[in-house]
Amino acid sequence: MGVWFVTLILTMFLFTRIPVVKKSIHVRNSFLVKKCSIIIPARNEEKTIEKLLLSIEKQLIQPMEVIVVNDGSTDRTKAIAESSGAIVLDAPPLPNGWNGKSWACWHGANLAKGEILLFVDSDTWFEQAGLLRICETFNQQQCQGVLTIHPYHKMENAYETLSMLFHLIVFASTSITHLFSWLTKPTGGFGQCLLCSKSVYKRIGGHEAVKGEMVEHFSLSQRAKKYGESVEGASGKTAISMRMYGEGIHELFRGWSKSFASGSKSTNIFLLVLVSIWIASLTSLVCNLPGMIWENPVLSIVQYSVIGTYLYIIVRRIGNFSIFETLLFPIHILFFHMTFFHSLLNTFIRKNTMWKDRYVFIEKGKDEKMK
Repeated sequence: MGVWFVTLILTMFLFTRIPVVKKSIHVRNSFLVKKCSIIIPARNEEKTIEKLLLSIEKQLIQPMEVIVVNDGSTDRTKAIAESSGAIVLDAPPLPNGWNGKSWACWHGANLAKGEILLFVDSDTWFEQAGLLRICETFNQQQCQGVLTIHPYHKMENAYETLSMLFHLIVFASTSITHLFSWLTKPTGGFGQCLLCSKSVYKRIGGHEAVKGEMVEHFSLSQRAKKYGESVEGASGKTAISMRMYGEGIHELFRGWSKSFASGSKSTNIFLLVLVSIWIASLTSLVCNLPGMIWENPVLSIVQYSVIGTYLYIIVRRIGNFSIFETLLFPIHILFFHMTFFHSLLNTFIRKNTMWKDRYVFIEKGKDEKMK
């Protein structure tokens, strides 16, 4: 009973709410979209980038420009982008000390003409009027500071739902979901979608200031906060979606392993401790579940269902998780531990990992480097 109660209280405290991009749209604010330069860093994304570019073409209001930064792709990424009518920029060779994505975003931002910069990953796509909804949300903060958005995760295979705990931890690390989040400012941001004015981008140093960070937009949001800029975060439900790691469970395992442990070093220490205790309580609950069922099966099933149902209420705002998939959270916990320990091994023992055909080298006391 004690373990279940602690787990429930921690879950409700950490995930009291999930902010979502505005659902309503007003055509009078379409001028904001027309001021947007969409910047897409792309490396070997021929399987996903066409869907993103088509979704932009179908938007009610068109942005000022779409810039695809080709980061040394060896597939048809560049040809697909050119055929769509996007501006295609070939990023120069990656120098030491730079993360490949930050390098591409930096060059795209330097080329952009729009007053508003919208950085999106190539495995995302906009929903109908999604671009206007994002700009409406940015307008709520007077188009100041930084807005980061976590795309709504649309999954097609069962293994993809193993991302559930990772998504929750990413949301918790930004400090926008806990009980007192309305009293505090976000401590970071999301990686797949970031929006800010060009003037703010220059003022905080842009991607050059976070060139070696693996979680670049989280770090960029932290930097904006240090400079006194407002930082907001939200789920992209109804506005922007993504499908992560659709190539198989091995890709999903490698993707979440990529510097997840090193990314935790950037998280607020209080939140890091609280999330760690929450994970430990969930793990303890699962480990004690057989004994709890043996002693009182009816009460145990009720307690288990309460935790699972509350998790479902939260995660359905993050992705298309079903109640059945959420109730299988013991499997998610096991996968999380396997992935996290693998990330720890790469981060602190091997000091390298592979992503997008590049090795990421992690040096003690220094930033991550990609080669």
